[in-house]
Amino acid sequence: MTKELVEVLVPIPLEGKFSYKIPSGLKKEDLQPGVRVEVPFGKRTLIGIVWGKDLNSDKTIRYKNVIKVLDKTPLISKELLGLADWSSRYYHHPLGEVISYFLTPILRKGKAAEFLKINFFKLSTQGDFLDIDKLSRAPNQKKALLFFRRENKELSQMYCKANGISSVTLANLCNKGLLKRYSKELVPERSKEKFLEGQNRVLTKEQKKALALIKAKPNKPFLLNGITGSGKTEIYLRAIKEVTDKGKQALVLIPEIGLAPQTEERFRRYFGDRVASFHSAKNERERLDVWLSASKGYLDVVIGTRSSIFLPMPNLGLIVVDEEHDQSFKQSERFKYSARDVALYRAKLKGIQVILASATPSIETLNNALTKKYSHLKLTKRATGAKLPEFISVDLRGKALKEGLSEELLDSIGVELRKKNQVLIFLNRRGYASSLICKHCGWISNCKKCDAHMTVHKNPAQLQCHHCDSRKNIPSLCPLCSSEHFLSYGIGTEKLEAYLRKRFSSYSVLRIDSDTTKRKDSFKKLFSKVRKNHPIILVGTQLLAKGHHFPNVTLVGIVDADSGLFSADFRGTEKVAQTITQVAGRAGRDKKPGKVIVQTYCPDHPHIEKILEGSYDSYALRIIEERKNSHSPPFSFQAKVQAESLSTNISRNFLSILLKESANLTSLPSSVRVVGPLPSIMEKKSGLYRWEINLFSNTRTTLHQTLDLFQTVLNKPPSSKKVRWLIDVDPYSTL
Repeated sequence: MTKELVEVLVPIPLEGKFSYKIPSGLKKEDLQPGVRVEVPFGKRTLIGIVWGKDLNSDKTIRYKNVIKVLDKTPLISKELLGLADWSSRYYHHPLGEVISYFLTPILRKGKAAEFLKINFFKLSTQGDFLDIDKLSRAPNQKKALLFFRRENKELSQMYCKANGISSVTLANLCNKGLLKRYSKELVPERSKEKFLEGQNRVLTKEQKKALALIKAKPNKPFLLNGITGSGKTEIYLRAIKEVTDKGKQALVLIPEIGLAPQTEERFRRYFGDRVASFHSAKNERERLDVWLSASKGYLDVVIGTRSSIFLPMPNLGLIVVDEEHDQSFKQSERFKYSARDVALYRAKLKGIQVILASATPSIETLNNALTKKYSHLKLTKRATGAKLPEFISVDLRGKALKEGLSEELLDSIGVELRKKNQVLIFLNRRGYASSLICKHCGWISNCKKCDAHMTVHKNPAQLQCHHCDSRKNIPSLCPLCSSEHFLSYGIGTEKLEAYLRKRFSSYSVLRIDSDTTKRKDSFKKLFSKVRKNHPIILVGTQLLAKGHHFPNVTLVGIVDADSGLFSADFRGTEKVAQTITQVAGRAGRDKKPGKVIVQTYCPDHPHIEKILEGSYDSYALRIIEERKNSHSPPFSFQAKVQAESLSTNISRNFLSILLKESANLTSLPSSVRVVGPLPSIMEKKSGLYRWEINLFSNTRTTLHQTLDLFQTVLNKPPSSKKVRWLIDVDPYSTL
């Protein structure tokens, strides 16, 4: 008779659950769904998650035993197991890999799910009554014992060390039975006191109306669609207070790590220290502490990037997705989930509210609001009473530029600095120059692994590919003709910074991009300089466009407004409009009026003209109409199957065979349009050649049925060991 079996999920890229025997030393009650277990898998030992009992044992199979149960109670609740199951099915990704996203790195390694343990010491009865002179030949031990008697309480090892008592001395006293040693979890102390700063702030009429509607519909998804500076954050702060006052928790998703310090700081002023942030800039220990605090209800509010959507929050009452349009919420590798869409489903499972906030909502979200799937809250005025900035177009045709900057923009920068104001110059291209070119033979610094140029960087001096991160020294001689003469082509934020420092040498220039913000707390340090409100020039990429409040910025200069306008991506114009609107919204947010100078070679382009009107909503309505006419998302549903290998022929043939074998199984639904196989827009990336099939369908059901059919073929063992394939549902990027 086969022993009782349990189904376990293991973190590997294979479909299905794996069955293991419950050994005689374990009780089946110990193996509840959501508990971590150590199991043998091939020649390895893996950390898996118990899914449930296996009632379909096969007597012909020799099942292996579970080695060890790592948790006394489940780490992943029934609700979150349901969310993992839906995420796996919707994104067509192996459940064993999906479930690993619900744990922090430390927990995936099998470490204990507990706060940091530290050693404590206290006097034993023997140590309390020992004649101290018996330690005369051990002066350090004598001194330590006297110290413990004087303190007359348990002392941490850290406290002892600070008072000159070494770990060797403590160990010797423990060995003699004079001290007792034990360890305790260092549970963060979090006061329930709320500072409530800012809650006396008077709301505008629009804010009051929006808040009243949010309170009236506690289980409804909302689009909080307000212009930049309209006070969206204040509204969802009040909504969160309503939730936390009832003993519930709130999760706030933000698109960038750079927004975490200022967001956490503002929330702490409102809610005290029962607030924490969760993101990859924290070390493993810090992330585990936040994970545990959230799961045990020690936190009222968690602020985090996309992976925070999987945090265990048993009392979750509200989810806020700030800057919901941002593509950072979409995972670009392996498990290609959208944190925004997972948030909507998690809220549906829990029966709670979601607030999607943005000044430039995605076309999908805006269409859902217009069709009444979401409640639509509009804020048309800035909370401070400030006016929206004035847009000024600079036609670059026929103009001589200085490192990409027109005289009109340079003159305006000087004027604002002399008024002791701050200026923001936006260019969404980091590095010094886009590429290095030999003047003599035309050699270009191409990346060997990608269909892309290597970007020139000056600090440190190197060539770097921004797609695969390959790096190499800048050559002193041309690899083809040995010429010493090179030309740096194109402009990046480094070159802008260098020129502006030289042109405006009396003023500070701060560059904010992913190169200057790698170190921990770098954002905090840079923005602390901005908040001093001294005249300063900020140069940066899209990191500056999202949610930052710079009250003294009166001028925003957009160096290259045409970037992305002619993209092969059908979302290209949407992204351009969102970026320009967002970065323009940093100007004139307080008492001083603001203006935006937009440099363009296409001032007559209908999209540029619409953007310069300063109304994203009217522009978005135009895009919605275009998408409707072309049957593009959100008026159809899209998925992509991509194959990558060391050969373009292997990748292409793999997808061709996929289509052929799928058609042999059953005919594809007539409502599904198949485009491909075609090479990806960037065919070669990180040394691999990528081809893809794009699927479009009028209904989600038929799209997922087709993907299920494809997976039947893709998951056949001999499909191809030379190809790595993936499925991307609701793809966002074309690269």
